Amino acid sequence: MQIRSVPISNPLGLHARACARLVQIASTFRSTVSLQVKGKRASARSIVAVMLLTASVGATVRIEVDGPDEVAAMQAITALFHDGFGERG
Repeated sequence: MQIRSVPISNPLGLHARACARLVQIASTFRSTVSLQVKGKRASARSIVAVMLLTASVGATVRIEVDGPDEVAAMQAITALFHDGFGERG
């Protein structure tokens, strides 16, 4: 199991477009990807669950990945967070 905590750096936080991107990437892996913010947990494959985390800029997200391709999945998910979901201008 891979576990990492990352801050949300994009100004709009985990809004609909960012959530859709996250779900799209998480769904390409066979591993289970879970997110946790302020005690709330969500599957990264469910856009509704991710949006219900209501994570804003500055919040810390704990990412847990478990499965056969967990290293690659963790790298892809954390890269997405570090890149600000491709929304930095």
